[in-house]
Amino acid sequence: MRIRSRSLLRISSAFATHHSRPARIQPSLRILLLIFALYGIASQPAAAQAATTGGTSSSLLAELSSAISGSKPVQQVQLSGNATWYTGGSQGSGTVTLVASAGGSWQMQLVVSSIGQRTESQTGAGSNADCQWRGADGVAHEIDPDNCWRPTLWFFPAISLQPSQLSSYLVAVDLGTGPVGSSANIYRHLQSQLLFTGLPSTMATDIAKQSTTNLGLDPTSLFPAVLAYSVRPDSGASTPIAMEIHYSDYRAVNGTQIPFHIQRYVNGYLQLDILLNSAQVN
Repeated sequence: MRIRSRSLLRISSAFATHHSRPARIQPSLRILLLIFALYGIASQPAAAQAATTGGTSSSLLAELSSAISGSKPVQQVQLSGNATWYTGGSQGSGTVTLVASAGGSWQMQLVVSSIGQRTESQTGAGSNADCQWRGADGVAHEIDPDNCWRPTLWFFPAISLQPSQLSSYLVAVDLGTGPVGSSANIYRHLQSQLLFTGLPSTMATDIAKQSTTNLGLDPTSLFPAVLAYSVRPDSGASTPIAMEIHYSDYRAVNGTQIPFHIQRYVNGYLQLDILLNSAQVN
């Protein structure tokens, strides 16, 4: 696995962001991390693959792919519909467009009465990811690098977990049945995270933690029902923010099951309610 210079900086930045609270990482350690990233990761793809094979639930991933698309690879989805944005005691309605590719890039364009236009996007995945959001003023705001590690797409997680598209560093584990997130319902629990080898253990552990997502699958249909994870505030505050996405009203589009109702909760409060009216799948 070849890591571009931008990727090395992203890996080093993610480590520095976490460990610079309260002290800033030393220049000599930063150089050491770049050396580890360049030589440790690039020279050990076989070890990473072995770790993934040992921890990945290939059976459940295959079942998920079969349930969602009949095991046919999905390269891109484009979804559009109506959206309601909740802020405090107020709400605004409008439209939303969501686009995502199997490579990890995605974008949401939201236009609602209460906040105007909002764009959230991610280019690339893992160490190559670049995340940002823009408000009505069009100014780009960089998202905390730690929040870019997550390999699972929030509005259509199945596209991120296709057996034929998986990164060799993604580990997905079948945790059996039980509740996921705040819901008391019983789901098939699929947990995923990025596991890098050749890095200092503290750094690898930090990346694994920040990239972890918990996906609850309907035990009968195996359609994703809830996705739970946490993010760090862009302000740098250490208190994590709990995120939870609920999916329902699945409909077949070009042989792929798409959730036409998507709800995003922040710290237990509904922030975004999406009702799709069209979907394109390639």
